[in-house]
Amino acid sequence: MKHEPEHYVADILGAAGGRLVSRIRLQKIAYLLDQLGAESGFDYSYHHYGPYSRDLDSAILDAEAFGLVSEEYGYRKSDGARYSVFVHRAEGKEFFCLKDDRLRDVTKRLATENVTVLELAATAHWLAEFEKVDDWKAEIRRRKGSKNDNGRLEEATKLLAEVGLLPAAEVV
Repeated sequence: MKHEPEHYVADILGAAGGRLVSRIRLQKIAYLLDQLGAESGFDYSYHHYGPYSRDLDSAILDAEAFGLVSEEYGYRKSDGARYSVFVHRAEGKEFFCLKDDRLRDVTKRLATENVTVLELAATAHWLAEFEKVDDWKAEIRRRKGSKNDNGRLEEATKLLAEVGLLPAAEVV
């Protein structure tokens, strides 16, 4: 049974513990869940921060309009940049789209990951699986520069292996 996209957004927030910081984090979690079979129906394309869905952005607005979630804002202390904080507002604990326990467990795990590591993981998967880049590691280093530093690319690869997604399975 197909559910409305706004329920998918609410389910991600519910499975994540009721709160997610960063629009990028929400985008990457949704993308990775879809690669694991969540079947949101969202279309993705490559954008500055990796796989991105305009459909998901629309679903966020709808989820907010229907009172399922709220988007609040915080400001980084270092430079004052604004970031989103999404809060689950749906009544009850029923999941409409993420009925699979494994997908909810993965959501909870991804919600705790560093947002740059999530971005790198989603981008690595995109490069290997959708753009079919043979040397995806060289390409991700070219596209993401210093975001790969401090072991983050290795952490992203381990994260992909942990949840069972390529290209990590090729190198583990």
